[in-house]
Amino acid sequence: MENAENIFQKALSFVLRWEGGYVNNPNDKGGATNKGITQYTYNSWLVAQGKPRKDVKFISDDEVREIYRKNYWLKTGCDKMSKTFAVICFDTAVNMGISRVKEFLRIAAWYDTEKFLKAREAKYREFATYGNQKIFLQGWLNRLNALRKFVKEI
Repeated sequence: MENAENIFQKALSFVLRWEGGYVNNPNDKGGATNKGITQYTYNSWLVAQGKPRKDVKFISDDEVREIYRKNYWLKTGCDKMSKTFAVICFDTAVNMGISRVKEFLRIAAWYDTEKFLKAREAKYREFATYGNQKIFLQGWLNRLNALRKFVKEI
């Protein structure tokens, strides 16, 4: 059985493939992000570390890894889940927030990954009905399909 650190590294590699580099799309409600970390999240993390705030453009790979580990992987409990659920829940937490993970786990009765993923897809489709968010729907669905494939291969 793989240890949680190896699973985290695999999950992180998947997330980073989808999160990319620095983006400040005016249609993205999260604002400026780099490697999926918002400016707000980065500022909060820096302050908690006793460090001065700086532009998320300059976030280091080590900072990205630590923010994802502490703020998403551990807070979501991925270190205590099956490999498949850990990867799915981690990616969901990064993309949609920890509260959505809890919502989808309840819908999935804490064991049915397909129900979880269908709930996530339904939420994306709901989001796409708000304002100009429809422009993101195909990318969200592509990510979800890639996630389905990825967890079957790990």
